[in-house]
Amino acid sequence: MTFLNDLWASFQIFSGNFTDHYGLWVNGALLLLVLAAVGLFLWRSIRLGRRVRHTEAQLNLPEPSKKQNEEWCRKLSQAVSFPTVTGDKEAISQFRSWLKESFPLVFSRLRLLDCPGDGLLFQWRCPEKGKKGPVLLCAHMDVVPTEGQNWTHPPFEGEIKEETVYGRGALDCKGTLCGILQAVEELLQDGFAPGRDVYLAFGCDEETGGKEGAAQIAKQLKMRGLHFDLILDEGTPISTAHLGKENFPAALLGVAEKGQATFRLTARQKAGHAAMPPQHTAAGYLSEAICRIEAAPLHKRLLPVMQQCLLFSAPAMGSLQRAMVANLPFTRPLLFRGTRHNLQLSALFHSTFAATCLEGGSAPNVLPETASALLNARILQGDTGEKLLEYLRSLLDDLPVTIEMVSCQDPSAITDTAGAGYQLVKGAVEETFGRLPCIPTIMPAGTDTKHYQEFSDHIIRLIPLAVSDATLSAVHGPDEHLSCRSYTAGVIFYENLLKKL
Repeated sequence: MTFLNDLWASFQIFSGNFTDHYGLWVNGALLLLVLAAVGLFLWRSIRLGRRVRHTEAQLNLPEPSKKQNEEWCRKLSQAVSFPTVTGDKEAISQFRSWLKESFPLVFSRLRLLDCPGDGLLFQWRCPEKGKKGPVLLCAHMDVVPTEGQNWTHPPFEGEIKEETVYGRGALDCKGTLCGILQAVEELLQDGFAPGRDVYLAFGCDEETGGKEGAAQIAKQLKMRGLHFDLILDEGTPISTAHLGKENFPAALLGVAEKGQATFRLTARQKAGHAAMPPQHTAAGYLSEAICRIEAAPLHKRLLPVMQQCLLFSAPAMGSLQRAMVANLPFTRPLLFRGTRHNLQLSALFHSTFAATCLEGGSAPNVLPETASALLNARILQGDTGEKLLEYLRSLLDDLPVTIEMVSCQDPSAITDTAGAGYQLVKGAVEETFGRLPCIPTIMPAGTDTKHYQEFSDHIIRLIPLAVSDATLSAVHGPDEHLSCRSYTAGVIFYENLLKKL
């Protein structure tokens, strides 16, 4: 009622001013400004609506021959059968041996460069030296564990059912790795030679940070003084229904990825008997610290690349959402409020914190002297780990809680969508999948490209595999899978990309 009373009072003042000569002019000017603002809002909304109506989005999956389809999917099935969980060196070694047997031309005609650890780095030389810089294609061999998950298909048997390969790593990331190798194998068999040097980098521990794989490969790249015109790694997929809209497929090209930091919160209090507790225990102080952090999220910001992402995504939105996007940046507060329940999208507007591992007492009747928690932060471009550390300290400065930054990887640079690298990938997407919108976005999760930042200004993160939301949601979960048709189209994508170099 207070709001309605204030609104009525404002209306009375507004209408009362019409009896005054100067008030009439003031109110007339205000009315014109309001009408102009409304007109501009409607004009921008209608203009975007017209563009949306003329946007074509068609996903056409190319099909290889029946023999190729069976052979390629059989190899993916075999690849998935190796339990290459990060840290299992024996499984990784066996998988590397299988790769050598399954892709003999790659291993015999490309130069396998010496790298410490279990990662693989190949060089495919261009027969003629030209002015074009080299290109780096990346993937990783390791997968996450399956313990504690309820699988209806065996996770490490590579079962093929209804033209779909089931198993851990089918989508993340053996579909990409085998897709690259199969494409190169096919091109070598056809006598193809690339128009520039091509490097293939396959890490062995991406799921835990890449210190033994991509980091060691990066040392070799630096030692050779390499700088790439394009680095293409795993990332966001080709969505068969972008934002849930069935008739709007789109290729999401990750032009950047958020940084990542780990903070340790430690609360201290005198130890003692739980029968005589103080007003605040160490666990209580730690709980209050976590609650404060969750209750005070960092300020949201709309980066230019995310505004571009939203504009390109407008055809998948409803009328009200399109109107908000059409009138950015003026409608930012409404956009942030309207997307607060969309966790994936909301995370791309600010740096985030999440309490993960907790540690405290050793017995139910003993007050712990310390209680600690690990805080995982995902850092948006424009922020740094040091900036987040300063923010946490200011937020918790009156609590007996210490804050330590355990590790930090600041966010990546943002690849220019008008650059040659982005346009090269975009061209290969359109050639392979038809008139498919290519939408730039930011990766909320990390990839091996964090180790390759210094080697290129053009880094794209894309899984060139067409998947539904249901397929994507199975990544790192039970019954991970990939359709054979999607996989074979991915192989053809890499063939088309390599031919464009």
